[in-house]
Amino acid sequence: MNKKIFEQEKEYLNGVLKIIDKKKIQNTKKIEKNQTEIQNAKKYFTTYYYEINNDELSNINLQIENFEQQNSVLSNENIRLTKQKKNPYFGRFDFQEKGNETPQQFYIGLGAIQNDNQNYVYDWRADICSLYYDDSLGKTSYSCQDGTVEGDLKLRRQFKIENGNLSYYLDSKMLIDDDILMEQLSQNATSKMHEIVSTIQKEQNILIRSDDFSNTIVQGVAGSGKTSVAMHRVSYLLYKYRKTLKNEDILILSPNELFSDYLSEVLPSLGEDKSFTITFSSLAKRLLGQDFETREQMLERVISNQSQKDFENIAIKSSFEFLNDLKKFLKQDLCNLFIPKPLVFGNVVISKEELEDIFFEKMKNLSVYKRIDVLSEYITEKFRLSQNSRADLQKRAKKILYNKFVTNDLLKIYNLFLGSVGLEEIQSISAYDIAPILLIKENMFGLKHNFDAKYVIIDEMQDYTPCHFYLFNKIWDCGKLFLGDINQSIDRTLPESYLINLAKSTNSKIKYLSRSYRSTMQISLLSQKILGKHIANNVNRNGEEVEFFRTKNPAKKIEEIVTNYEKTHSGQSIAIMCKTTDEIKLLQKSNPFIKKFKELNKGKINSKKIITTPALAKGVEFDCVIVPFANEATYHNELDRNLLYVSSTRALHKLFFISDKTPTHFLKKKSKVNKS
Repeated sequence: MNKKIFEQEKEYLNGVLKIIDKKKIQNTKKIEKNQTEIQNAKKYFTTYYYEINNDELSNINLQIENFEQQNSVLSNENIRLTKQKKNPYFGRFDFQEKGNETPQQFYIGLGAIQNDNQNYVYDWRADICSLYYDDSLGKTSYSCQDGTVEGDLKLRRQFKIENGNLSYYLDSKMLIDDDILMEQLSQNATSKMHEIVSTIQKEQNILIRSDDFSNTIVQGVAGSGKTSVAMHRVSYLLYKYRKTLKNEDILILSPNELFSDYLSEVLPSLGEDKSFTITFSSLAKRLLGQDFETREQMLERVISNQSQKDFENIAIKSSFEFLNDLKKFLKQDLCNLFIPKPLVFGNVVISKEELEDIFFEKMKNLSVYKRIDVLSEYITEKFRLSQNSRADLQKRAKKILYNKFVTNDLLKIYNLFLGSVGLEEIQSISAYDIAPILLIKENMFGLKHNFDAKYVIIDEMQDYTPCHFYLFNKIWDCGKLFLGDINQSIDRTLPESYLINLAKSTNSKIKYLSRSYRSTMQISLLSQKILGKHIANNVNRNGEEVEFFRTKNPAKKIEEIVTNYEKTHSGQSIAIMCKTTDEIKLLQKSNPFIKKFKELNKGKINSKKIITTPALAKGVEFDCVIVPFANEATYHNELDRNLLYVSSTRALHKLFFISDKTPTHFLKKKSKVNKS
């Protein structure tokens, strides 16, 4: 590190810090001035209430509204500047545009810092800042509103700034496996996902900055930053398309409430309001209006029982063939449940033949509810009525027409479909029945909802079936980003061909994230050994070896491991990753020490000691993970392999396996297993 350059960079930093203070003072004064104007306007309104005409009243209200909006923007900027003062920027690049004699310096940070119309720090989302993430030094270009700008990237510099003090800088040709990235990855896990703007890698940046709103599937290995990419993409889109895209226009479909809470601080840390997040279970409850088995309940049942019948049922109902059969049923058999009969309304008679012609012939390409809409409109047209009376009659006509169906009961209709494809009828709705039943409801009655969006992000895509994806297209007629990892499917096995078929059925492109950033090299390699295939390229972050223990008292061994670990790793998060809740209860009963560990459920991650299952912990990470009962009796088939893989990839720095019997063959390795 050059001392002269260090002093120059220090001087620049001090200048930026002064600008931040100056800007905050200016904003505060402006807020106070606006507040005075608001009070004056309100006082004027009160004093001259009886003399003010409507136009003047509108102007006063508009002035107050404008001042309040300005104050909101200024207050938010001050909050952002206060936070950014600790670390005003994290990088610098020098770019010499083609035709210019000298390069220009660009400092890049979480948000822009300006003074007298001059940029001292650029927002990481600005078009030109893509150069910092995308390219090595030399000839390059970037795209902006004016087209493509060519030039020469002369310098890329990274900074370590803490609490407004410059610790060091690094000049690098590329942003791969650099010291600052390694330092970030070595940090402890937190209860919230955090922003990664200073360490975004090239393959992540391409996805974040894509201006393509069409459907995209992102298949990413564990720890590749899939969800971080999605959240930073939201921030980028809200920045670039701020005139046409608002927070409420983007919807995030999250796997569970716990994960929603885990994501809750990412967008605010990036200077954006939270987008609307909902789980599929919550969405289905509103749309279906009746009870059903949640995915969490289904997983607990299936993983605990390991029933071949359950596995076969899941395999069938999660197949593309099942969806195709359902589509045929909706197009043909569902319509045949309508039994038209003559309708008599006083002097108005509508024959059976008329109804048949409209419903089965003229409207044959429409869904049932649209055919009923057309028929009810046709009936209403026979009368010469006022608009209000027409609406009432049309509503009554719909009710009469729906009564002409053999049944309107969704569960009965679904059972008719199951019978038509040789499957058993159901008495209650399981997790894999929800989407097909909702598709029947959509075709039969339409789905009325207030979940409109211009862009939808669907995380943990491997948890959904082709029926779900077909349903998503019915609910949201907009671009979607699907993210997940087929290797983390824990209730069925998904081959590579599944992605290709999914891309075809959803009209999507497939993008891959194959570089893993979460775990140490030791944990990542062992996780892939469990999976039985090499799927990830790892950052070169070395750590402690994975440890294996064989003991007749797993609960006591866990207490020993945790006690020793905390002596040298104080403040780090530790998770006991059990296969099922029965295992959790067994450990809690065996040792009071384990009762100190909090269970993950629909609540928040508000403890450093967690006991949970891989089904609930997907997407979340911990400093240390302990997997008990890692024996052949517990983990023996392909789905168990995936469960063990998910558990192991939750660990950032340290991983322990405990076996009370013969260790599962997924973990067999040359190193000796410790016995106690």
